[in-house]
Parts: sequence; C-alpha cells; structure tokens
Amino acid sequence: MVYLKKILVTTDLSQYSLEALEYAQSFGLLYASRIFLLHVDEHGHHRSEDQAVAALAEFVARNVDPDVRLTQVVRSGHPAAEIRRFSQEENVDLIVMATHGRTGVKHAVMGSVAEKVVRLSAVPVLTVKPLPVRESILHDEDIENELHLR
Repeated sequence: MVYLKKILVTTDLSQYSLEALEYAQSFGLLYASRIFLLHVDEHGHHRSEDQAVAALAEFVARNVDPDVRLTQVVRSGHPAAEIRRFSQEENVDLIVMATHGRTGVKHAVMGSVAEKVVRLSAVPVLTVKPLPVRESILHDEDIENELHLR
C-alpha cells in the first residue's frame, strides 16, 4: 500500500504551477498528507531571501485558498538540485511539478527542470502539463490541415 505522508509541490510563481498544486491537494486530502510548497530562487534573480519569501507568500495569498494547509519553503540555487535536496531532507513521498512544455532551442539551452528532477529523484515525480500547454500541442491533423494535405 502506498502512503503519501509528505508531498512536495514546486512553484516558479507562475500560474502554470497552480495546476500542480491542485493535484497535490487532491492527493493530500486522500492521504491526509503534509504539503510543502517549494520555490527555488535561481541564482541571478538578485533577490534577497526575505524578498523571495515575500514573493512566495504573496503568490500563495493571491492564488491559494486560505483553508489549504501547506508549508511554504524558499531555497536559493539551481532548481533541480534544490528540489532533489529538499525532497531528501524531508523524506517526501511524492514530488508534483508543472511542466512548461518548452521545446526546440529554448529546451536545448535552458534544459528542463522537471526532466532533471525526474531523472535524479529517488521518489516518484508527477509532472502536470497545464491546460494552456496541453491546448497548444500540435497534432498530426493540425499539421496536415495547415499544409493542406487533406
């Protein structure tokens, strides 16, 4: 039997990450889990730790129902490494994160935090593709129609 006592949700403070939080909340209700909301402030954003904490608190206040119990955590560093480190320190049972659906050059240059976490994590990782990303995926029919192949 799988018990999800601790669930880690990551956020880059974008609307995309809210869908990952919704999934985590659903699992959290089923398992009475403790939910951690982790924001990693990448080097180069030139924010103090206090500013990053305030940014996460503001994001939560604007977007998350006050009845949702979660622990807000801010780390500084490379996101994939910090997510992995936090999950090990807290012995989380599941990591939930949104993907942005970057492809091509952006993906090649920036890489994918979700991809790195999936590859390096010792615990299961649920990646959530937000609705705007799902709607923007091209299908074979779209390409055929655009090229007037049908």
